[in-house]
Amino acid sequence: MGRKKYRSQAGIIYDVLRTVMEYGEVSMTHIMYGANLPFDRTKEIVKSLVSRGLLKDVRINGKVMYRLTERGYEALKELEKAKRLLEELGFKF
Repeated sequence: MGRKKYRSQAGIIYDVLRTVMEYGEVSMTHIMYGANLPFDRTKEIVKSLVSRGLLKDVRINGKVMYRLTERGYEALKELEKAKRLLEELGFKF
């Protein structure tokens, strides 16, 4: 049995924001699969990102979907820079 791949909190948030950016408007389930997280953890993180203004929840055809805010897009760009730098230095993100 292989070891689990460690991700930092920043790495998890990066994966969530990246998933939302890729889809534009995305359901909690798509975020869960895209970020490779269990549902309860995904729900907790998404709620936190909404409260911090990085994601916005919207109703589309009666379903709650999530999209990046401008602040979320800027945060994703900064996380991408940090990820590149840390990986160049040999650290895990």
